[in-house]
Amino acid sequence: MARLLVVEDDHLMRWSLETTLEKDGHTVDAVASGEAAIAAAMDDDYHVVITDYMLPKTDGLQVLWRVKARNPQTQVIVMTGVATPELEKRARDMGAFQFLEKPFPLSVLKQAVEGALATP
Repeated sequence: MARLLVVEDDHLMRWSLETTLEKDGHTVDAVASGEAAIAAAMDDDYHVVITDYMLPKTDGLQVLWRVKARNPQTQVIVMTGVATPELEKRARDMGAFQFLEKPFPLSVLKQAVEGALATP
């Protein structure tokens, strides 16, 4: 299927996302920090990057910016538990494919990934 990167500092949430997406047949790399995500994205090409917004030091918008700067075709899904209309607009203006407010059903994430993969 596709190569995905999951960026989430909460261990249980990261494991849940990784496991769910792997069951759908995707190859998933999962990291706990924005710095690790940027390093991974500089070394590998991902079809979709799923990043939390609230990360220590390097936030999800910085991950979004660096990923899109390296490869504009990579779709980025930003998720957060502190959603505001301003944050969503900023993320979308920076090129986010989808903006998900936590908590969300895993089916919503799966649909977002499918949509991202179907977008040229």
